This record gives sequence, structure tokens and C-alpha cells, in this order.
Amino acid sequence: MNKVIAGQIAEDELQAYMKKGHEVIKRLLVESDHKFITRDNVEYQLRVNALYDDKKDLTRVRILVAVDDQNFWSTFAPLCRDDFYYLND
Repeated sequence: MNKVIAGQIAEDELQAYMKKGHEVIKRLLVESDHKFITRDNVEYQLRVNALYDDKKDLTRVRILVAVDDQNFWSTFAPLCRDDFYYLND
């Protein structure tokens, strides 16, 4: 897997989700998103999840983006990026 391209895909997707509203983030807490993106003739699989970072603090959510190129090893060890999102309600 080209880690530079996969890292850019993951970072772009993470930043896009960070700009989405609370409703999208709350939905990710229940159900993950999947998509496929093709770059340089390679199809990358993306999975976006969210989870509470601390069960006592339900305002801080960790958004995770995992990217792999669907080859053997990358499916077991995808490239990941994450960031915190704060729910203020």
C-alpha cells in the first residue's frame, strides 16, 4: 500500500467528517461509514467510526478513519488517522 497516498486520503476524509454536524457524528457512534476511493489506479477502502473517548465524558468523541488497499496485509493493519470531536449538547 502506498502509505503517502493512503495517509492523504485518510486525512482528507477525517477533515471532511470533522466539518460535518453533530447528527452525522452521533450516527457514527451507532453505525460506521464505508466507501471506496480510487487513486493512481488503486482502489482504497475507507471505514469511518466514532466512539466515546471516555465513558464518563460523553461530549468527547474520537473519529477514526481506516484506509487499506484491499491487499492481504493492509486489511489486517490499515493506515489510520483520528481526531477528537466535541459534542456540546
